[in-house]
Amino acid sequence: MRKGTNVRFVLLWWVWGGLATLAALSGGCSLSESEGVATSQPARTTVKMDFFHKPLPEIPLPNDVATVVDPTSATGRRINASMIAPTGFERLTRQKIDELDGWGVFQPITIPFTGPIDVESLLAGHRDPLYQTENDVIYLINIDRRSPEFGRLHHLDVGNGNYPIVLERRDNYWDNDPRAGTVSILFDEVDEDLNGNGILDPGEDTDADGVLDKPNYLPGSNPSPDDLKARVDNFMSFYERETNTIILRPLVPLRERTTYAVVVTRRLRDIHGEPVGSPYPTIHHTSQTEALRALPEVLPAGLTLADVAFAFTFTTQSVESHWRAVREGLYGYGPQRHLSHEFPAKVEALLPLRDADRFPNSKRLYLLYGENWLQAARPLVTTFLGLNANSEQYRQLATSLEYVDYFVIGTYRSPQLFPRTDEQGNFLNLNLQAWPPDLDRVPARAREEIVYFTLAVPRKEVSARKDGRPAPVAILSHGYTGNRFPIMQFAGFFARHGLATIAIDGPSHGIGLTPEQEALAKQLLGAMGYGAAVDATLSDRAFDQNGDGIKDSGADFWSAYLFHTRDIVRQFMLDYSQLVRILRSWNGRRLWDFDLGEDGVPDIAGDFDGDGHVDVGGDAPIVMTGASLGGIMSMLMGGAEPQITAVAPIAGGGGYVDIGMRTVQGGALEAFVLRMMGPLYVGNLDPTSGRMEMQTVIVNLNDLARRPLGSVEGVRVGDTLVAENLSNGARGCGLVLPPGRVRASLESDRGDRIRLVFYAGSVLVPGTKCEVQPGSSVRAVLDRFGVDFTYQAQSFRAGEPLRALEDGLGRPRNTPEIRRLGTIGQLVVDPADPVVFAPHLLLEPLEFPFTRERTGSHALAISSQGDMNVPTSSGVTFARAAGLVSFLEVDPRYGRSPNQMLIDTYTAEAVDNLARFTDATGKGVHLDVENFSGGDDIWGPQYPRLDPPLRLGFDRWDRLGGRSAAIFPLARDTGEHGFSLPGAMTDDFRAKCARECPIPGTGDPCGCRTKTTYDIGNFLLNMIARFLVTNGVELSADLCQSRNDCPGYLPPPPRRELGALP
Repeated sequence: MRKGTNVRFVLLWWVWGGLATLAALSGGCSLSESEGVATSQPARTTVKMDFFHKPLPEIPLPNDVATVVDPTSATGRRINASMIAPTGFERLTRQKIDELDGWGVFQPITIPFTGPIDVESLLAGHRDPLYQTENDVIYLINIDRRSPEFGRLHHLDVGNGNYPIVLERRDNYWDNDPRAGTVSILFDEVDEDLNGNGILDPGEDTDADGVLDKPNYLPGSNPSPDDLKARVDNFMSFYERETNTIILRPLVPLRERTTYAVVVTRRLRDIHGEPVGSPYPTIHHTSQTEALRALPEVLPAGLTLADVAFAFTFTTQSVESHWRAVREGLYGYGPQRHLSHEFPAKVEALLPLRDADRFPNSKRLYLLYGENWLQAARPLVTTFLGLNANSEQYRQLATSLEYVDYFVIGTYRSPQLFPRTDEQGNFLNLNLQAWPPDLDRVPARAREEIVYFTLAVPRKEVSARKDGRPAPVAILSHGYTGNRFPIMQFAGFFARHGLATIAIDGPSHGIGLTPEQEALAKQLLGAMGYGAAVDATLSDRAFDQNGDGIKDSGADFWSAYLFHTRDIVRQFMLDYSQLVRILRSWNGRRLWDFDLGEDGVPDIAGDFDGDGHVDVGGDAPIVMTGASLGGIMSMLMGGAEPQITAVAPIAGGGGYVDIGMRTVQGGALEAFVLRMMGPLYVGNLDPTSGRMEMQTVIVNLNDLARRPLGSVEGVRVGDTLVAENLSNGARGCGLVLPPGRVRASLESDRGDRIRLVFYAGSVLVPGTKCEVQPGSSVRAVLDRFGVDFTYQAQSFRAGEPLRALEDGLGRPRNTPEIRRLGTIGQLVVDPADPVVFAPHLLLEPLEFPFTRERTGSHALAISSQGDMNVPTSSGVTFARAAGLVSFLEVDPRYGRSPNQMLIDTYTAEAVDNLARFTDATGKGVHLDVENFSGGDDIWGPQYPRLDPPLRLGFDRWDRLGGRSAAIFPLARDTGEHGFSLPGAMTDDFRAKCARECPIPGTGDPCGCRTKTTYDIGNFLLNMIARFLVTNGVELSADLCQSRNDCPGYLPPPPRRELGALP
C-alpha cells in the first residue's frame, strides 16, 4: 500500500484485504451447474477478477460476488470483509463493514483490467454533452424487477468534469512530502523513468513505493511541468494507468436495496485495438447468473448479449429505510417506537439569562430582550470577534438587533443511538460509537443527552405575532467545530423579515473557551447583569477529548473513523427532528411543565412572554438554513424531515468522497487525511551538526501536532529510511532527498513499538513493500525517544522505547491504495450524505407511512465561487441530484445544459490559481456567473462576468408550487467559503477607496467613509430571509436587497426602556 490522501473514507479499502474467495464461491454456481446468461468471446485483455492478488484482491467494485448470503438482512446479503489486518484500527473497521447489507448508492464504480485499455475507445462513447447513451461503452442498469425503475439506464461521468480532483493547495500535505506539487492526491504525476529504460533503477523511486511511476496523463500528452493548466487538463480522473482501472461515477444517486448491473461492452478496446472480454467462459461470474437473466430485456436498443464483454451486479444497502424507522420511532411507530415515550416532545428547562440581583423586579429572567443583547453585544464582538465598533458591519449588526423581541435558551432531551462509553465508563473507540445495524428491524438502545437551544423571536410589530399567530421559525445550523452562538449575530437580520430563529449545538459541539476567556466574558457581561447569560451560553455538548482541560468542539465529528462520522451526522439529524417535534407540539393547547410567570397559573407551551399566544412553532412554517456543516445539515433535513418545507443551505455539498479529496478545511483535513497518511516520521539533516533530526507528525483529535523524537548521525542524502512497527510487522519507507529531508508513513495503533532504521544508499527491492536488499549497510537506528516531551497529558522520557503516539493508517499519497480508499469509502458514509437525500426535496418524496407524511421542501442552494473548504463541485453535485441543475436539457441561453455550463466556466473546478480567468492585473480569479451586483461592486465593471448571468431557477416554479434554485455567487475574487456578513464588503470597499485615494491630506479627502457599493452580505441574507419567511415562494435578485431599501422592508420598531421590560 502506498501514497495517499483522501477523506474520512480512509479505511475502506481494507475490505478487500481478504475479501474472501469464500464470498466468490459460496453464493455461486460452477460452470457445470449453470451455463450463464451468455458465453463470452475470447479476448487478449479481460476484466480482472483476481481474488489472490497481493496485497489486495483486484475485482470490479462494488460487486455482489464479494458478499455473503444472510437471511437476517433486508437485502439478504452482507458484505464479507477479512479480519486480517495489521492494526486494530483496520480490523475494527472491517468488522463494522461486515454489518452492511449492501453497497453504496453513490459509490464510485471501478473496473480493473488485465492489461492497458485504449482510452480513446472509452472516451469515444462517453463525451456526449447531454449524456446520450446510444453509443456508451459501459452501462449502469437497474435490473431489479421489484424496483419502480427497472430497466433505467443511469448516466455516468467518465472524466466529464462533474467530479474534479484537482487541488488548490498542492503542497498542503505536511512535512517533506515527496509528491508535493502534484495536481491531485489520487494519481501520480511524476515520471520516475529518468533513463527511459522501463525499469525501476536505483535512485529513481523517489517516493519509495516500489513502482516505476508514470504520469496519469491522457494518451499522447506530455505537458510541460511549468504549464499547470495543461497538466490539469491532461490528467485523467477516470482511468488509473498503474492498475489499468476504469473509474466511473453515477451522476445522481441510486436507489437503496436495489440490484444493478454494470455492463462492459465490446466497444471498449485494449491497446491492441481488440475488444476486451471476460475472464470466464461466460460474460459474468456464474454466481450472478440469476440476477443477470433480466439483461436481454434492459440492454439499450441495438445491443445484444453478443455485444457484452462482461457484466457484474451489485446490490445497494439500506439507507432511507433506516432513517425512516428512527424518525417514525419518535412518533411511536415501528421498531423504534420506544423512543416516543422515552424521549417525549417537551422542553426540560429554560435557563436564566439576566441576573436576579440586577433585575429584581423581573419575573421572566429567562428572557434576554433585544435591547439587553444590544447593550452586551458591543464589548463581546469587539473583544472576542475583533469587530470595529465604528465599522459598517457593526452598525448593521446593531440595527438588526432592534428587530429582535427576545432571546431564550433552553434544553430538551434527545435520544442518542450511539454509545460514548463502555459499561465501565471508558471512552469507546470512535468506530464503536456508531448506530447499530438493521434499524428498521431491531429496536436500538438509546441513551439520553441534553441538547441546548437558543431561540430568537422577532418583535410583534414586524411579524405574524402582531395578529396573535406564531412566527415562522428558521432552524440555523452551525458550522464544523462551531456552536449555536452565531444565532446572536444572525437573528436580527432574519427578525427584520418577521422570521424567528432557533439553533442547537450539534453532537460534541459547543464553545471551547480557555479559563481566561471565560472569566473575561463573565467580567464583561456580569457588570451589566448578564452573568447568567454567559453561563447559559457556555452550557453545551462539547467536552474535553484530549485531556488538556479545554472543551474540544466537534473534534470527533469529521474523522477517519468512518462509522462514527456517518452516525454523528445522522445523530445531528435526529436531534433536529426531535426539535421539530417539540416545535410542532406547541399547538396552543399544550402547557409547559413549569410555571414561567411564577403566578401559579399554567402557561401555554410556546408562549414565552406570557401574552397568551404561542410565539413560534405550532402550525407555522419550519424552515432551515446554515453554512458549511450547517449547509450540509440543511441539505439533509430538507430531504429527510417532512415538517421542514424550505431550506437555504449555504456552502454545503454532497459526495463526501469528493469533498475529502480536495478540502482545505482545517480540522477536517487533519482528522481525515493525516489520520490516513500518518503517523508520519520525518527528518531533516541539520546543516550545522550534520545530524538527522527526527520528529513525528500526527493528528491530535483534529489538529496538527508535531513531537521531536531525537536525532541520529551519519545519514546522507540518498540513504533509505525504513520505519518498522515492531508490534504488528508493518513497514514504511522513504528516501533521503536533497537537501536532506525524508519522510515515511507507518500503519500503527497508539502505543505500538517503533524502530527507525537508516540504510546506506538506495537499498529497497523494486516492487516490494519496503523490503531491504540482503547485506545492506545500516547507518543509524532510532528505537528510543531522544528527548522528553508530553502529548495529551502523557509524559514521554528520553531513553524510553520509541512508540507510536497515535492511530494511523500509514498510507502515502498518489497510489492506487488511496484511490481504492476513495472509491470504496462512500460505501460507509452514504446513509449520511446530502446527495443521497437530495432527490427527496422535490423529485421523489420520502414517504413515512405510519405518520402519513412525506418530504417536500423548496430549496435555495448557495455555493460560493471558488470554495475549497466544501468544494463548489460538491454543491453542484447536490444541486444536480436535487433537480436544481439539469444535465439532460439544453439551456437555450447557452446552447448547453446548466450542468455543462458550470463545468465549462470552471465553477465546479473552483481553483483560482489555475488562472482560467484573470482580472485587469493578470491575477487568476473566478468568473462571476451570477452577476448579482450588475458590475457595481468592489471589483469594478471590467471584472470577467457571464452574460447573461446563470441564476438557475429564478424564472420558473418548482414542483411544489414555489421557487427552488441553485446559485453560485462571487463572494471573493479568489474564492470564498460562504460569504461575508452584512456590511463587511462595504467596509472592504471603503478601505480600498482610502488606500487608492489620489488626494493627499488627512481625514477623508476622497469621502470614502460614506461610499456605498454592492454588499453581498446584505444581498444574500435578505434574499435568504425573504425566501424562507415566504416558505419558498419569493425569490428575487433585486439590488434593493443590497441597499436594504426594498419595498415592504419595515423600519426598526422603537427601542424599549430596559427598566420597563418584564
